[in-house]
Amino acid sequence: MLVSPSQLKSFLLDANLVKVEDIKKAENEAQKTKTDLGKILIQKKLISKEAFRKLEAYILGIPFINLQKEKIPKETLLLIPEQI
Repeated sequence: MLVSPSQLKSFLLDANLVKVEDIKKAENEAQKTKTDLGKILIQKKLISKEAFRKLEAYILGIPFINLQKEKIPKETLLLIPEQI
């Protein structure tokens, strides 16, 4: 499940999180470099990586949980497919 560029753009503009001209520039760069719009927005520091992840979760209707400070047992981590 991925957020489409159009969903991302609509939400960012509706919520006034990014300016229209910044989105247009990021879209153009994403097309030229064949890179995801989200990656460009993060690279240009128009949105933080964590804010982007929270936004994706919100759009997809799933909870966002930050596990960076959590201690996860190795046995549990081995249950997760490597692609994830």
